[in-house]
Amino acid sequence: MHKIIIVGGGLAGSLSAIYLAQRGHQVHVVEKRSDPLLESAANADPVSSRAIGVSMTVRGIKAVLGAGISKHDLDQCGEPIVGMAFSVGGQYRVRELASLEGLFPLSLDRTAFQRLLNNYAARHKVTYYFGHKCLDVDLEKKTVLIQGEDGVLQQLQGDLIIGADGAHSAVRRAMQSSMRRFEFKQSFFRHGYKTLVLPNAAELGFRKDLLYFFGMDSKGTFAGRAATIPNGSISFAICLPYSGTPSLTTHDREAMTGFFSRYFGRLPQASRDALLEQFLALPSNDLINVRSSTFHYKGNVVLVGDAAHATAPFLGQGMNMALEDVQVLVTLLDRYGDDLARALSEFTEQRKVQADAMQDMAIANYEVLSNPNFIFFLQTRYTRYMHKKFPRVYPPDMAEKLYFTSVPYDVLQQIQKKQNVWYKLGRVN
Repeated sequence: MHKIIIVGGGLAGSLSAIYLAQRGHQVHVVEKRSDPLLESAANADPVSSRAIGVSMTVRGIKAVLGAGISKHDLDQCGEPIVGMAFSVGGQYRVRELASLEGLFPLSLDRTAFQRLLNNYAARHKVTYYFGHKCLDVDLEKKTVLIQGEDGVLQQLQGDLIIGADGAHSAVRRAMQSSMRRFEFKQSFFRHGYKTLVLPNAAELGFRKDLLYFFGMDSKGTFAGRAATIPNGSISFAICLPYSGTPSLTTHDREAMTGFFSRYFGRLPQASRDALLEQFLALPSNDLINVRSSTFHYKGNVVLVGDAAHATAPFLGQGMNMALEDVQVLVTLLDRYGDDLARALSEFTEQRKVQADAMQDMAIANYEVLSNPNFIFFLQTRYTRYMHKKFPRVYPPDMAEKLYFTSVPYDVLQQIQKKQNVWYKLGRVN
């Protein structure tokens, strides 16, 4: 058994801890935030969350259940999704989806899910260092230098270091500075986002089993997404550029009042006013794309989730791929035992292909959402009709596969490319 140090105690880090502790490994998790199990729900501010509402697709659900977490406990953290609703001209075009593997995606309360993972980690005696920052990582010695809120320094040494510390990963920075020929690319999307929350989604006319998309008629100015979370609130992700009007930097109350009236005109005036006040008060979050040439160093260090391959949430796959990363990594560690170098090398080989495919699809989807037109809806309807009519010839709907299966991302990318070819041929004919 190994002593494993996980830097980052978020979703991917905590799921890793559960998987590994179950197998008898000694697991230590370093997390800069405070213990979510000690924070009073009454004192929590849901509006300040960076991503209070996220979608867990079938691949993410499978990864979580594979760690021994009960389906009942997971279901308490989210609402099942059976379709999507696209807002165009103030009207919703609803697209119902069918389960393909006996599971439905969940519109997840991220905070509730984090607490669930921490509860399971506690059962398996995982050691957490809450309120500690990772200052340095020695790749060769497999040590992590951490600092607590009291300023005291401490060095942890293990057999394996897992970097699950997000897009601005300290572990990845150590790899960048210490590894020869380590290639890293970071880019930002033209848009950023703010997360806004309204209570009583049902009273506002939102179905809890649908994902809502806005801005399809904005000519690329705006893209929005909304989903109900278990406490009955609805979370809106408002994606806007950083310049111009409207934008994330617009403080003109009259201009933003017009924005919310145009795209959320079905909401009562009081609800639109609440969104406006939150928008003006909250800071924006960047949409970042991170690519690394490798996800590991020898048998010593490995990156998972956003630390390895952060991307914008335009496919809703960032968290899901991170959870799947964990399941794949643990499977390889089981297979190769003490041969950590072989396990980590194969992890990079397998997941790098999937990460590149997922990021390429997310970028392509971003281009569609930020430059949409009526053809988008025609293509979607055409794709579904043709596959139903000619299932052996025409590729299936990529969106359904993406949300309702765990089909590999590189396979889904090929389906997407085939759909585009067939659609162009169909338009010509």
